[in-house]
Amino acid sequence: MGFFYSLFSSAAFGLIPLFSLPLMAQGLSPATVLFYRFFIATIVLGLFLLLRGECFYTSGRNLLKLAGMSLMYALAALLFIEAFEHLPSGVVATLQFSYPVMVMLIMIAFFHERFSWITAVAVVLAIGGVYLLSNGAPAAGGPAGNAASISALGLMLALTSAVCNAIYITSIYAARLTNITGLMLTFYVMAFGALCSLVNSLASGSFQLLSSWKELALALLLAVITAVLSNFTLILAVQRIGSTLTSVLGVLEPVTAVIVGILVFNEPFSLALLLGIVLIAASVVLIMLGGHIQLMRAKRQAAKQDMTP
Repeated sequence: MGFFYSLFSSAAFGLIPLFSLPLMAQGLSPATVLFYRFFIATIVLGLFLLLRGECFYTSGRNLLKLAGMSLMYALAALLFIEAFEHLPSGVVATLQFSYPVMVMLIMIAFFHERFSWITAVAVVLAIGGVYLLSNGAPAAGGPAGNAASISALGLMLALTSAVCNAIYITSIYAARLTNITGLMLTFYVMAFGALCSLVNSLASGSFQLLSSWKELALALLLAVITAVLSNFTLILAVQRIGSTLTSVLGVLEPVTAVIVGILVFNEPFSLALLLGIVLIAASVVLIMLGGHIQLMRAKRQAAKQDMTP
C-alpha cells in the first residue's frame, strides 16, 4: 500500500495541468486558478481534520513561520502555472521537478551539508537535462522541435518555481515547527496560500468568479485531486515506506504531466524532450538515494578492511 500511495500521490500532482489549463482557457488568471485550488482544498482539509477531532490551535510563532513558508509555496505554484502559458506543461513539470537538487545545494550552502561526488553528478545531470529541454522543447503553441521557438521566459518561470519550492522545503526543515501534524501543516499552507492568491488576483484586477458548472467541476477536481488527495497519500506513503522511497517514486509526477500534455493537449514530443526528462529524473533519484549509496560504499570498504590480513 505504501508504494501504491506514493505512486498515486505523484501521479495526482502530475495532473495539475489537466485541470488548470482548461480553467485558464476559460479566461481565469493563474492567480485566480490557484485561489480556487487552495481555497477549496482548505475547506475540504478543514472538514476532514474536524472529523478526526484534531486541534487547530498552534502557537503564534508557528503561525508566523507557516505564513512565510506558505508565501514561498504560493509563489512556486503561481510561477509553475504561469509557465504553462509559455512552455508545454510536461516540460514545465519536468523542470520544476528538479527542486530536490536545488534543496541539496541550499542545504550545502547554508546548513553545512557535505558536498559529495553524488551531488556533483546530480547537478551535472540536471544541467544537462535543462539544456536538452531548453533546446528541444518549443514554446507553447510553437512548432515541434524548433529550438529557436523556446521561450526563455517560460524556462525562467519554471526554474524559479523550482527554486521557490526548494526554499519552501528547506524552510520546513529550518523552521522546526512543534506540535503540528503533516496534515495540519498542509491545511495552514493551503489556507495562507489561498489568502496570498486572493490578494494577488484582487490587486492585479484579474479575480474572476466561477461562471459555469464546468468551471466549478474543474476547480473541485483540481483542489481535491492535486492538493488534498495528493498530500494525504504522500503522508500515508511516507509513514509506510519512508521518505526516500516515496521521493524516488515521485518521478511519476513529471511523467504523468508529459503523458497528459501529449494525449490531452497535443503537446509536441521529441527525443531531446525524452532525454531531458530522463536526465533530470536520474539526477533527482541520485540525490534521493545518495545517503544509501554512500552507506553501502562505506560498508563495502569496511568489509574489505576486515578481510585484509
